[in-house]
Amino acid sequence: MESTGIQRLFYILWAIIKLNLYILVFTLAGGIVLGMGPAFQSANDVLLTSGMDYQNITFGKMAERFKANFKRSNGIFWIFAALLGIVAYNLFLASQIKGLLWFILSFVLFFAILLLLVVYLYAVQYETTYDISIGNLLKLAFISVFLNFGTFLKVLFGVISILVVTWFFKGLLLFATFSLFLVWSGYATKNIRQLVEGKLG
Repeated sequence: MESTGIQRLFYILWAIIKLNLYILVFTLAGGIVLGMGPAFQSANDVLLTSGMDYQNITFGKMAERFKANFKRSNGIFWIFAALLGIVAYNLFLASQIKGLLWFILSFVLFFAILLLLVVYLYAVQYETTYDISIGNLLKLAFISVFLNFGTFLKVLFGVISILVVTWFFKGLLLFATFSLFLVWSGYATKNIRQLVEGKLG
């Protein structure tokens, strides 16, 4: 029984590593700039259909989803990238000025960055599930964040934890970081997504 549990753990670890490597390969295939969004989205599509079964996480499936997602996922990704860039730049400017008002503004802007990151993770999850316009997808992802603040904190805790561990172990960028974002966001938002599915159904 113990060996079966250890074997299962290795299967899960290999699935995470395999998925992360595919994300990096397809990001490079898109010239990085045009590859990041579709690669991340495609990995989530494959993860949702295959689960943590490493045998079903294949290059062929990733390639198929990458082609299908290329245009739309780039649009979604760069909307969030542009918003994050604007907010981050304003945070940089606000942090250069001393004073209580600017400190509060910096805090609000930092929170806005975290909010955008979580909304993007929701958008990736919903993009896999629903065939809706980008505008409605973004609205649904944004609203979902506020359906349960506890879930928002859970997603945030996981994302920050992954980033902190990656900071100390840079090799995780190659082997696990990006796939862990998908695995964690899928797990942490499951109840909210089921609630939304029930409402839409």
